Amino acid sequence: MYKLWMFDFDNTIARLEPEVDWAGGRLILEPYLRSIGAPDELFARIPRGNLPLYDAYRTLMLAKSDQARVTESLRHASEIIEKLELAGVDRAQPLEGAIEIFAALKASGAAIAIVTSNSSKTVKRWFDTKARVSIDAIVGRDTLLGLKPAPDMVTRALDLFSVDRSDAAFVGDSDADLRAAQSCGVQFYGIAPTDRARDRLLAAGATEIFASPAALAIHLNLRTA
Repeated sequence: MYKLWMFDFDNTIARLEPEVDWAGGRLILEPYLRSIGAPDELFARIPRGNLPLYDAYRTLMLAKSDQARVTESLRHASEIIEKLELAGVDRAQPLEGAIEIFAALKASGAAIAIVTSNSSKTVKRWFDTKARVSIDAIVGRDTLLGLKPAPDMVTRALDLFSVDRSDAAFVGDSDADLRAAQSCGVQFYGIAPTDRARDRLLAAGATEIFASPAALAIHLNLRTA
């Protein structure tokens, strides 16, 4: 059993995505980024989505000399997205077996970290209201690290627990999760509730794919009763 288990949040633990007004959020995030000088090229290259736009802006700003101003703008952009998440997080339902697998892993002595492109405040609120399971760390967007598939957030979690990569596993639902895990040399387990999701992970190169956290728990011989 691995010493550290890292989990993505949205569509791995909870169904947050359908509860968030992402399209409405773009109408707030894009004008803000334009107001602070983000170039037209950025919006042409990323015409839809909030997290991809935020991360592309972050990458663009890394070379700037005024890092204090960059940090302030990134934090505000992240908070715009956070408001959207918080508006929907109370309605986000857990995937089958998500809460139980955390309890079983904790009972086995493993540490648990949530490594997510969502904000840590959003994730903490969900666990406080829905799960009431103790997790050891949240590495979220508000760290201002590069979002997955960049390895930055996974690396931060490994560093927090001083765990060797061979003693860690990552559970996620997307190609970005898989690539981040591969970049860090940690075992990846995919969660794919639908055939389409499973096909995407297979095409990306995942080999261990499960329909739910409950199915993963069975594979791992975890006692979740």
